[in-house]
Amino acid sequence: MQGFTLIEIMIAFAIVALITGASIQGLRSLRKANLRQASTELSGAMRYLFDRASVTGKIHRIVIDMETRMYWAEVSDDRFYIPREETTEQLREREDKEATEDEEEAQKRERAAKEAQSGKGSGANSSFDLSKLEVADFRPKRARFASFKDLALKPVKLKKVNVRSVFTPRVTEPLTSGRAYVYFFPLGQTEPAIITLSDVESEDTMRFAALHGVRPMTEPYPLDRAAEAYDRMMSGDARFRVVLTM
Repeated sequence: MQGFTLIEIMIAFAIVALITGASIQGLRSLRKANLRQASTELSGAMRYLFDRASVTGKIHRIVIDMETRMYWAEVSDDRFYIPREETTEQLREREDKEATEDEEEAQKRERAAKEAQSGKGSGANSSFDLSKLEVADFRPKRARFASFKDLALKPVKLKKVNVRSVFTPRVTEPLTSGRAYVYFFPLGQTEPAIITLSDVESEDTMRFAALHGVRPMTEPYPLDRAAEAYDRMMSGDARFRVVLTM
């Protein structure tokens, strides 16, 4: 009977290991390429809005929707100031209030237009009834942002990349859900922002590990033994990942 020698089996295992290693390395490179492309496009869009705000004298902002993994640009002719040091709850409450006010104002304009068309508006009668005058609390004019019409910057849908968080100095903690805004002002002024992107497949892997109780094998070292941990890692004696614990 003919069989395989030990050397042939070892060679076959070595070939399989090389092919597997090359596949894993290629997959990791592809993930890095997705992140690199997304970060390059997003930073390019922000640089473009910075230049547009400086040239046109209008306030621009980039809207990042972390739920739909999309971002787009908006512009306003109105004056605008940024509230600082808001908590996430305060920010969401203010955005919901502004959205409600926008909806109510749009409904009022729609009713006024219908009344004008039907001849029931204020222009139909020469006399003005003061009893119908609505008195409301004074509210300062709020900046209205409209969609950016420039074809050079269209709405972008991120592919296989998530926006994990957006942090700006006007909030007390990073935003991890909903929409986030980064503003660009005339005269070359903008607010600093930290935008964190992550790979979708890596997040799915982490969720699977957490769901099924998969734990990594590590070699923990306390922080005061960091030098020893580093030497063990660099020498190649570490069998598993070296981790520093606080």
